Amino acid sequence: MTTVTASNRFSLSVYFLFVEALFMNMGFFMLIPMLSIHYLSLGMTALFVGNLYAVRILSQQGLQLFGGAIADRVPYRYVILAGCLIRSVGFALFALIAAGPWLYAAAILFGVGGALFGPAGNAALASLVPSELQARAFTIRQATSNIGTTVGPVLGAFLVYDHFNAICWIAGAIFAGIGIMSVVLLPNQAPLDNKPTLWRGVRAIGRNRVFIRFVILFMGYYLIYQQMYIAIPDTLHALHAPKTALGELFSLEAILEIAVSYPAIALMNRYAHRWSAPKIMAFGMYVMALSWLPLILRVNVWGVLAPVVGLSIGSVITIPNRQTYTALLADKPYLATYFGVASLSMAVGASVGASGGGLLMRVASHPLGFIASPPALVFALIALASGYLFSRLPSPSPPLDSPGYTG
Repeated sequence: MTTVTASNRFSLSVYFLFVEALFMNMGFFMLIPMLSIHYLSLGMTALFVGNLYAVRILSQQGLQLFGGAIADRVPYRYVILAGCLIRSVGFALFALIAAGPWLYAAAILFGVGGALFGPAGNAALASLVPSELQARAFTIRQATSNIGTTVGPVLGAFLVYDHFNAICWIAGAIFAGIGIMSVVLLPNQAPLDNKPTLWRGVRAIGRNRVFIRFVILFMGYYLIYQQMYIAIPDTLHALHAPKTALGELFSLEAILEIAVSYPAIALMNRYAHRWSAPKIMAFGMYVMALSWLPLILRVNVWGVLAPVVGLSIGSVITIPNRQTYTALLADKPYLATYFGVASLSMAVGASVGASGGGLLMRVASHPLGFIASPPALVFALIALASGYLFSRLPSPSPPLDSPGYTG
């Protein structure tokens, strides 16, 4: 099956993956940022909410190695379908369970679904696009993801207090629809001569020292970005901000991120020959580090706005290059397994960010001398160190040819 024409236009399947990313992120972010607001308003602690996020993250990112191994053996479209349907069940449980430890069951199902469709979706895109166009394809997909990421929280924030259950049902329906459309619009990948196995994939990845180092370093990114859902809402809650503050903050953030994302993408495409993926990722981390400075000096709503904008812009810069770097480092038969292992950085980093961020906000939220927010200083230093270490990563060699698809 031809996936890219002579004029470098993408196939229908690739465009579907772009649209899929938009709706997946919109459905996901309609609910995930709202969990902290909803359960904090019910009297639950930031530590409980942080642990709930940690369970979801560990069950999703920690199992993506196995989800990737499955996707290397089973057509990507069927793995995406299974993952979307399982996640829809998780959404339904959040609507049906009001409180208590059974919420962790909803979080686990939510995560298991993502462990299946996450590496399958990334591998499908990398397989459908030749290596010289992968950076462009992942950047476009990230741009559509950003629209969903910014619109989703805005919709959720204005519904969370009175219509939380509706958020869960709508988001679940979105994922079920995406799963069904994946089976219709995505082709099967071409069979390989030697069927990949989990053990062979793990051994191949274990020999790739640069990739292992990259996965470890990227934990710092996810630790910091997770504060969008832990430290930021908790700070607003401590400020006794009006109920509409979160929605207004995310509305402004959505406008800024969409406005900034396309110039950022254009600059990355223009100077891709001059800046390697690790250098661009380092720049994104420096943006995230600097954004905590206003909150370090003074805790107010305007101080909270700075990291919201900085984390969003840093994500626009960093994430597409993470996907491209992973695809360039990957061995051809284990493409989905590589994406699955890459997600271990989120499993550890975001889990530590969720539980650790919640604990830090609980025990160290009081000013320390001229430092108005000690947690913000910690987050800035971690982002700064991560940026420096990213800049030390080598540029990858050109990848092997991507596995093809059949109709």
